[in-house]
Amino acid sequence: MILYFTADLMSNSRVQGPANAQDIPLRVIASKRGILETIDDQTTAMIVDLNPPARDAISTIQEVHAAHPELKILAHGPHVQVDLLASAKESGAEVLTNGQFHQQVSEILVRLA
Repeated sequence: MILYFTADLMSNSRVQGPANAQDIPLRVIASKRGILETIDDQTTAMIVDLNPPARDAISTIQEVHAAHPELKILAHGPHVQVDLLASAKESGAEVLTNGQFHQQVSEILVRLA
């Protein structure tokens, strides 16, 4: 299962469709609360949406990386938000711009599953 931390319904639908088409379990979480408790043996990765309103995105990456250092974490966000992307990378996530992420979403989901 891949966790997708996003509050953006549009981004959610752009990822859920390809996940469904490839039979990849995807669980969308809109709130930081409960993420650590949601991660289990079936969780292969977490995707973090850095687009506004990306509340708690960096602290979530930090906490999940600290608790589960083996878990793959990928973050995507606006290419103009250089500092935010750098913070996500420093916190333990692989980082892509929104364009890179959405162009490759099917391949990324397969890799993370």
